[in-house]
Amino acid sequence: MTTTPPTPHTACPARSPGAIAGHGTGDFHDAYAHLRRDHPVYHDPELDLWVVSRHRDIDEVLRDRYGSFTPAHSYDPVQPTDTEAARIYTGVQDVPVAASTDPPVHTRYREALTAVWPTSAGQLAPFQGAVEKRALEAAHALAARDGRTGELTAHYARPLASRIMSDLIGIAPGDERCVIDGSSGMADLLWSFQSPSDQQRCSRAVVDLWKLCTDLVAQRRSRPRDDLTTAWIAYRDQAGVPLTDAEIASTLMEVLTTNAETVALLVSTALHHLLSGDGYLRLVRHPDETPAAIEETLRLDPPLIGWIRTTTRPLTLAGTSLPRGARLLLLMHAAGQDEAHETHAPDAFDHRRTDTPPTLTFGAGIHYCPGARYTRLVAHHALAALTHVLPGLTLAVTAPATRPASMILRRPVELHADW
Repeated sequence: MTTTPPTPHTACPARSPGAIAGHGTGDFHDAYAHLRRDHPVYHDPELDLWVVSRHRDIDEVLRDRYGSFTPAHSYDPVQPTDTEAARIYTGVQDVPVAASTDPPVHTRYREALTAVWPTSAGQLAPFQGAVEKRALEAAHALAARDGRTGELTAHYARPLASRIMSDLIGIAPGDERCVIDGSSGMADLLWSFQSPSDQQRCSRAVVDLWKLCTDLVAQRRSRPRDDLTTAWIAYRDQAGVPLTDAEIASTLMEVLTTNAETVALLVSTALHHLLSGDGYLRLVRHPDETPAAIEETLRLDPPLIGWIRTTTRPLTLAGTSLPRGARLLLLMHAAGQDEAHETHAPDAFDHRRTDTPPTLTFGAGIHYCPGARYTRLVAHHALAALTHVLPGLTLAVTAPATRPASMILRRPVELHADW
């Protein structure tokens, strides 16, 4: 398994061991098309991963009804963990969450999660005003920056996503940096290729976030408030059994690390595409097109570009025999551009298209992301607020934003803009 950052795609990934690790960087559209056509399922010996690229095969894995695939190893790091980083991280990596467990453990976490977390339009309705208010505050704060310039990920998308999430959970403003660092730190620690010192830094950030979650549960035990943490403390399952403090902290950790990071990446990636063409100006003039811009980003360039499943028995997928214990990399990014969708110009960003296919970005089956509606809501208000407050926003650098080498997340690191 490689411990150095992968290089950008230069040849067929199926014939270049380790190359698929760079699919979150640069333009991999041609490589995805090649894989879907000629190597829909193949084994990468350097990463020890079976790579799956076609929509229908990924959908089959995610909707597994027979226990053939497990998410149990989804949070195993893709590179060997530095010894000191592993020592720092000890304990946190063994905390179960809904996304990495099978029934019946998954059922318990999932029922508690969806009983409190707003998953439907009706449950989200009471939060609409607060989300819109936070988005406008963030847009005005960005507009007030000296020099009328800023970096849209660090100065807008990440703080906004973190603030809204913190409002729901009950995290104090002074602790938002911990949420941001812990969320991005976990993603980089698990699915990126880092030096030992960077692994140690990320491990400390994750441990700090775990402590924040456990401390918050203890605080709400003695001082309840009108927030989701208090609601999870009050939750009882059908048998009247409450969640333990560790289960509540684990739920908080999962909600924070998934939503705070991916929502910010969705917003910044949408802005990257909109500002690279005339899409942003169109949204200024036609704000009703904002939901379509979000869906097009989810199709073409989603924040979650891959996910992990492991086989529980020998089986055949797309004509390929897989052994028990095979770890699969599901290329969500490739699935949105699948030729089977018959989407016009699938490699182009066009939020006015009328042939948007179904997305697998939020998963499918029992592990379908309960935060899907929430993610779309926050992204909608983030784009709407920015186009309203800063209609003249433009990219300061027109070259494609550089991206980190992550197996699971695709994001512009820096998105400098002027207004």
